[in-house]
Amino acid sequence: MSLEIKNLRISFRRANTLFEAVHGVSFSLGDGRALGIVGESGCGKTLSAMSVMRLLPSTAVITEGEIVYNGLDILSLSEKEMRMIRGNKIALIPQDPLTSLNPLYTIGDQLMEVILLHQEVTKKEAKEIALESLNMVKIPDASKRFDDYPYQFSGGMCQRVIIAMALASEPDLIIADEPTTALDVTVQAQIMELFSEIRQKRKTSLILITHDLGLISENVDDVAVMYAGAVVEYASVKELFLNPSHPYTKGLLGSLPRGGKERLKIIEGQPPQVGEIISGCRFHPRCEFVMDKCNKKYPERYFLSDNHSVNCFLYE
Repeated sequence: MSLEIKNLRISFRRANTLFEAVHGVSFSLGDGRALGIVGESGCGKTLSAMSVMRLLPSTAVITEGEIVYNGLDILSLSEKEMRMIRGNKIALIPQDPLTSLNPLYTIGDQLMEVILLHQEVTKKEAKEIALESLNMVKIPDASKRFDDYPYQFSGGMCQRVIIAMALASEPDLIIADEPTTALDVTVQAQIMELFSEIRQKRKTSLILITHDLGLISENVDDVAVMYAGAVVEYASVKELFLNPSHPYTKGLLGSLPRGGKERLKIIEGQPPQVGEIISGCRFHPRCEFVMDKCNKKYPERYFLSDNHSVNCFLYE
């Protein structure tokens, strides 16, 4: 599996005007690798990842860039061709499992529907695959719970069902959008351990979208830090935590609780709104290291090592 996104730009259409929300995002993902996309709410994490499946809001339009999956140009495929990829080769685990399951149908029926849609199997074979998927995600008494409804499952169990749906077609890539939101810490750890087991067994690649740096530190290989629609730093997870380089990344890591009585550091100010015009580096209004050139020109991508780059004039 290979995925490469180059200079992706996404805008929202309001009346007759386009407001750019994603500004030249680039990243790549190899077979069996895990990429974490981290940043504040509204920074474009989900929008960038959903573009891989072409699941964008009706008012959003991709104005520039390339998305290449296994040699296929995603942006040039027909809707029929995309339906063969969505849920089959690339699976999505959405943020809220309870709103992703239909309360009027049993868990088993919903799992079988996904399998019958993407695989040429009989209903009997689909049920066997569904049960196998439920067992893989460690649903207790899967055969007995097969005919239960979503309301009979806890939030953590519903999330496992969503993961089972994603795994049923043995996808190459899973996009997990805040998969542990609203789950308690113990269940979070179980869900992330499940992802780790899946990656080891099936060599499935993973894009993990989150604002939780703790999840990032333990569950991915590489990290893309996003701010206001742009990737400001890209590095291996070890390099990012040992040597954070962009002022925004330093601010994020500095705001983590460390124990003791020292005050948490904060990043002054607020991120820009979608469509707000900011010249130069989009972080410069909040940056403690701001220079004259920062508000005039957007910094290029500077490489600190083979797998560590940063968009900041401090490294020019």
